[in-house]
Amino acid sequence: MWIPIKTLYLSELKIQQELSQMGEETFVPMRYEAPDMTPREELVNYPLVPAVHNLLFVHREYNKRWCDGLRDKIDYPLSFIKLASGDKDYATIKDDEMSVFMRVCSPEHFGTQYKTMDELKAKAGMTVRVKRGEFEGIVGKFVRFHKRHYIAIETAGICALMTIKYSDVEFLND
Repeated sequence: MWIPIKTLYLSELKIQQELSQMGEETFVPMRYEAPDMTPREELVNYPLVPAVHNLLFVHREYNKRWCDGLRDKIDYPLSFIKLASGDKDYATIKDDEMSVFMRVCSPEHFGTQYKTMDELKAKAGMTVRVKRGEFEGIVGKFVRFHKRHYIAIETAGICALMTIKYSDVEFLND
């Protein structure tokens, strides 16, 4: 199970380091800080930076008491995403869903964009499956955003928009 954590003041990497020192497995979506037209083979010459600021994920069994106690153990402010407004429990993400999200968020896949669900509400698309290439089998929503086609993979209110060719997807019945 993965638990999404919201941070403040761009402290996601500092909190990730503290959690790692506590023995926790974490994930922060990263990207190369490179100009748009940089050839793929040159990306490694640029620094990796968080792709989505103020967000990280911790891999552990859900325990609300642990989540609430974490705030006292970490030197930086953080909060947990709730399932619904007024709910007492925090959001969790299943391992298989997070595995897909992590694949799509790989910095080696140049061109992935990150948007909030609110930014994509008007772009609601049809459910598709990638039928060939490095992301074959991934299921997401097919959207058009800024005159390009993407497959949107959503988790914890954030969407990773992966560039995709129209011919590389098959439409599924919702």
